[in-house]
Order: sequence, then C-alpha cells, then structure tokens
Amino acid sequence: MKLDTTLLKSMKTVGLTEPDNVVRESIALFLFQKKLISIGKAAKLANMNLAQFMEFLESLKIPQAEYTQDDFLVDLATIKKLRRGRYKS
Repeated sequence: MKLDTTLLKSMKTVGLTEPDNVVRESIALFLFQKKLISIGKAAKLANMNLAQFMEFLESLKIPQAEYTQDDFLVDLATIKKLRRGRYKS
C-alpha cells in the first residue's frame, strides 16, 4: 500500500513505525464495524489471523459479534420447540 509522504511523516512523528499496518488495521476495523466485511476478511485485511484480530477487537472494546433482539427471539422459539419435543416423550 503506497501512502502519501506527508501522511507517512506525520505517522512517524507520533511514533507509528509501521504505518502500512496501521492503515490496513484501520480500514479493516472500519469495514468490519460497518458490516461490509466479515471478521475473517477483516483479519486477513489487517494481516492478522482470526485469533489475533479477535484479541485486537477486544483490546479496543469492539464487539466481535452482534446478538440482536431478533436473534434472541429466534433462539427462544427454538428452545421452546425443543423443550416441547423432549417433554412429550
């Protein structure tokens, strides 16, 4: 990835010794948070394996997954169906 020289100088001034990695990580985070790419693709874009990227997200307090109310309701309905089936036996 080719970066503008002014951007490179600014990044080095603040102590970022590997600006390409910072840019890749930032883009990966942005796309992942906007739900434009999966966590696996974001990890690859950031030059990390999945476990490293998950730890990276955790260090930034960014959720790795979103569990919505709709997800909960689907799970609850499934549990109720399973219970009914088990109790009928």
